[in-house]
Amino acid sequence: MTASHIAIVGAGHAGGRVAQHLRALGHAGRVTLIGAEAHVPYERPALSKDLLLGTSAQESLALAPAEFWSADALSAASIERIHACADSLDIDARRVQLNNGRSVDFDLMVVATGGEARRPAFMTEAMPGVHVLRTLDDCLALKESLAGCRRLAIIGAGVIGMEVASTAISLGVPVTVLEAGNGIMNRCLPPLVAGWLAQQHIARGVELHTGVSVERIVAAERQQTNVLRLRVDATRNGAPFGIDADCVLIAIGVDCNPRFLMHTGLSDARGITVDAFCRSPQLPWLYAAGDVACTLDSDAGLHLRQETWRNAENQARAVAEIIMGRTQPYRETPWMWTDQLGHAIQVTGVPDATDTTVVRGDLNAASATVISLRDGCVSAGVTINQSRDRRHLEALVKSRRRIDPQQLGDALISLKELV
Repeated sequence: MTASHIAIVGAGHAGGRVAQHLRALGHAGRVTLIGAEAHVPYERPALSKDLLLGTSAQESLALAPAEFWSADALSAASIERIHACADSLDIDARRVQLNNGRSVDFDLMVVATGGEARRPAFMTEAMPGVHVLRTLDDCLALKESLAGCRRLAIIGAGVIGMEVASTAISLGVPVTVLEAGNGIMNRCLPPLVAGWLAQQHIARGVELHTGVSVERIVAAERQQTNVLRLRVDATRNGAPFGIDADCVLIAIGVDCNPRFLMHTGLSDARGITVDAFCRSPQLPWLYAAGDVACTLDSDAGLHLRQETWRNAENQARAVAEIIMGRTQPYRETPWMWTDQLGHAIQVTGVPDATDTTVVRGDLNAASATVISLRDGCVSAGVTINQSRDRRHLEALVKSRRRIDPQQLGDALISLKELV
């Protein structure tokens, strides 16, 4: 028996999909979709790529045609869309307080708030020309700033930072990337691939500085055109240096601890910890989906939070199905893609710097599959312009069985055979 009223906090990709799937699966009760953005629920990958580049329209990002989200269509489907933020949660009353003064009572809650772009400690207020990239409005503001920009400084060399670097270079904007770590995209690429990709960026003109601690961003000058010139002050190995730029992007990750759940004990810096059925072990009526969900992988025996398009898509469907009576746990093998400098890169699993790596193909020719081995088993794999290998890589990662590294590296033996 399904709950009569489901409140979904977060109206982005995962939250919007939960609402859609609940209706498609026949949930007959009320659904309230809560989120502050003025836009209809949309997908985010294009924000750092096609939309920023100008090769796709913002309408193409929507989860469903505009008619689905019209007031009449939502009303007919018993879906209420509230443009507001959740402020606090009354656990005993099952009531969420909103920042517009309203409160919403519910039977079940799905939290799909995603994350907020992290800002450095020295940034206590917004500054002209300094951007983050998390929402559609963020993308449109950054796109406007890049028009006529003489140099873009990017703080952070993760996926978003390097995708924007690639896009800016394609737009003819000079780019400087400042990274605190020793390489780019260290969280999702093995060192061999990260090093190769860094060299591709450098060859295209990106100035890359690693081991950098950014101390402050200041207004250095104002041109006759009334364009503010910025200066990023930093240190490297204790030595100060600075970068002048017209535009700065802060890309140092996201915070996934929902503010309305702070002080409830239901979330922390890892997000919301949920079981294999995407449900809080503390409150059986609380579910989480998307970036905010730190989900138990019952096979691996660990919790994993995934900031990927596929996880938002598939976990949203799983949560709706579980609410409607599904009895199978949710398990999603990590997978993500990034398009940079004309290269299609896909990552399956979670690479670690300590893994053994096996290369199939020619990395220098930008046509390779790099496989990570941990304890003799395939733990992850990266394809560079070799998308046909991805499905077989995922099967190998899922199998958790030991494989001979020599066979993996033998291009005469297909990955399909090894599966």
